[in-house]
Amino acid sequence: MSSETPKPGLKELRQRLNQVDDDMVRLLAKRLETVGLIAKEKAGSTQAIRDPEREREVLARVETLAQSLGLSAPLARKIFSEIISYSVSRQIASLAGIEGEASEVSVGYQGSPLTYNNLAAEQYLASQNLRGRFVGLPTLKLVIDSLASAAVDLALLPIENTVAGSINQVYDVLREQDLHIVGEESYRVELCLAATADAPASALRRILSHPLALDQCSAFVSALPQARAEPFLDTREAMRAVAEAKDPTLAAIGSPEAAAAHELHILNRNVGNQDEILMRYVALARAPVSVDVRVPCKTSLILSTRHEKGALLRCLHILAEYGLSMTKLESRPRPNRPWEYMFFIDFEGNVAEERAALALEALRSEALYLKILGCYPAKATPAEAQTTVLPEASEITPVEASPTATSAGRPAPSPPVARASKHYRLADRATHPEDTVIRVGSLLIGGTGFVVIAGPCSVESEDQINRTALYVREQGAHILRGGVFKPRTGPYAFQGLGREGLDLLAAAGKAAGLPIITEVMTIEQVRVVAEKSDILQIGARNMQNFPLLSAVGKVDRPVLLKRGLSSTIEEWLAAAEYILAQGNGQVILCERGIRTFESATRNTLDLSAVVVLRERTHLPIVVDPSHGTGKRPYVAPMAWAARACGAHGISVEVHPNPDQALSDGDQSLDFPGFKALMEGLSRVRV
Repeated sequence: MSSETPKPGLKELRQRLNQVDDDMVRLLAKRLETVGLIAKEKAGSTQAIRDPEREREVLARVETLAQSLGLSAPLARKIFSEIISYSVSRQIASLAGIEGEASEVSVGYQGSPLTYNNLAAEQYLASQNLRGRFVGLPTLKLVIDSLASAAVDLALLPIENTVAGSINQVYDVLREQDLHIVGEESYRVELCLAATADAPASALRRILSHPLALDQCSAFVSALPQARAEPFLDTREAMRAVAEAKDPTLAAIGSPEAAAAHELHILNRNVGNQDEILMRYVALARAPVSVDVRVPCKTSLILSTRHEKGALLRCLHILAEYGLSMTKLESRPRPNRPWEYMFFIDFEGNVAEERAALALEALRSEALYLKILGCYPAKATPAEAQTTVLPEASEITPVEASPTATSAGRPAPSPPVARASKHYRLADRATHPEDTVIRVGSLLIGGTGFVVIAGPCSVESEDQINRTALYVREQGAHILRGGVFKPRTGPYAFQGLGREGLDLLAAAGKAAGLPIITEVMTIEQVRVVAEKSDILQIGARNMQNFPLLSAVGKVDRPVLLKRGLSSTIEEWLAAAEYILAQGNGQVILCERGIRTFESATRNTLDLSAVVVLRERTHLPIVVDPSHGTGKRPYVAPMAWAARACGAHGISVEVHPNPDQALSDGDQSLDFPGFKALMEGLSRVRV
């Protein structure tokens, strides 16, 4: 009589399963160990980190093996796609010199533990082979402030979602803050419905979750007409509220991890509007990173185009000509510029590559404003295209790589045209033959127009600036000027009203319907003034304050750059280049007189500079006859001469009572004098 082998019980089967799971983890660790050896091997070569052909080969092989073993081929592909992606990230981290366990960073995110933002931050650091300290904060502002103050090393922010689209607040942060994108992460959002009891969804009356999560599963929620959706601070807190309420008619939508942490029953999984919802995150740091050219990269930038037909198309054409694939184009309103837009662009490429560097240089010449947000290893990209017909091996002809070929297979474009001066390539007319026209509201500066900037030397009081603003507008002025931070030769002279004066100037401009311009003297003043002033002015004494020039080059505001007291035209244009090189192409040059041996006037107004500049640069040129002469009777005649010789505008000082002015009264026009100047301008023939 034969005895049958006893069937294993549930406990034994689970032990077997545990053993298999442990073996799988050990094999994964062994695979990653091999990946590390491969990374070290590649470190000494020029071989690219990512090999798409090799990845396709691996996925095809595991799919075939899975099918032969009776397993799901799509499941095998999904698992190994994740493994390959993680392996590539580890190789990139190794190439960047990250020391793994020895390195620890702090990461700020918006929300609480077990929210999607927290889980994505954990995933990002794991892919970088880093240990981290995670700091959850209730608002986006607190996250950014923590990064700026060095309380955290990185901030991980969600920037777009495959269902809900772009996160506009994060784009605003990138525009306003001097922070840099150093990495990205693609996180799969699994939305589940959880409650305290395992009851049907039809029994629910209220569903709590973050507004973005509710938006992403709107179809599921709307199919439960008896249940009311209620926005909550974040998905983790929604789960906590449901657990504490112990109300079976109350449910929350969030991550499975948050549901498990609060011992809730998952009633439905994957309740999103799409089968797969991905969130793209960007990692921000206080300084940019350099990425090895062998690493597949993205570059993100902000672009404002010229006020010309086809301006955006020409910018995009530059990317195409240099073989750079654009992966994103997003428009956002320009602050305080109704119905004007700036563009956020991502393209595949590394700024360390020659073709990307040349493309960015060409974009700086074409755009009015360009800010590079970061160059970083790419993760959130479309899957590699799969060919449907494979050629026979005998049909494949080896192609020798050409140093002049782009990745798109097209010949590399010719280098930019030779420039007349190596000191001001972007300002040179050889770079951009057409005149630059700068838009301020509905006003165009440059081209064939003529703009009048008028107002007091200094903002002294609310009554003074309001009276002046209304009067100069009535006489046809286009822009209101007024100093609020005043650089004076003597330390005891009136230094301006500071921020109070800025508020008075902004209010007066708004009441009169005029854009405003005022001077900035320090780097700290730049962003403060840019929030309220339409144009920033760099005074003559700061023309070669190179850190200040670079700072105004990083903001999306036109800059009026005055000529230095003893500066040559070459030096002046080189100073403008500092602003242009930072990405701000909205530079207006202002001739305000130079210091010579002549003492009959305060300065010598060099109108010949206008003619020279019209030949050498595409930038608009205005003339300041007030500072150029320093004497009231000479201002109007020199203003008329400025128009006659081809200037694009003038800047003059006007005061209700010049003899009582706190600064530069001798060169300021009174109201009748300004009226006479404007009447004379209309009679000048150009």
